[in-house]
Amino acid sequence: MTLRVRRVRQDEIEWVNKKYDEVGFPHSSFSDEFIAIAELDNEKAGIGRLIPIDDKNAEMGGMYVFENYRNKGIASKIIEFLLQNSNKFERIYCLPFENLEEYYGKFGFKITPVEDYKNVPKKILEKLEWCNRSFDKKVLLLCLKP
Repeated sequence: MTLRVRRVRQDEIEWVNKKYDEVGFPHSSFSDEFIAIAELDNEKAGIGRLIPIDDKNAEMGGMYVFENYRNKGIASKIIEFLLQNSNKFERIYCLPFENLEEYYGKFGFKITPVEDYKNVPKKILEKLEWCNRSFDKKVLLLCLKP
């Protein structure tokens, strides 16, 4: 079993966005985002992305491991790859479903206290609101300071 994570090529962006359509996630933009794809034995198995918000902040999101490939450590490898490519940012925000708080905690993400929301970029807070309106599961605001 060979697992490889790499950056998505520009000619794959349409495929990425079709995959995001399957789960109701916003589309990606190749020119603005760092998008990762995991391949297990040369088969596409999952995707994730790092979206710059400004010079200091980014959002890690769009984590989607395809059904047939779950529980094989693929999401962890995508997260590790994205974090390895995030060193120019002071803070990485993540908006996972509530049941994934402990999972993201293994990578150093911590829940953002409400009193700290005044320091969170407006774009992240707007996306948090959108997520909590759009999905049945509660979405949390987590932050990592690498």
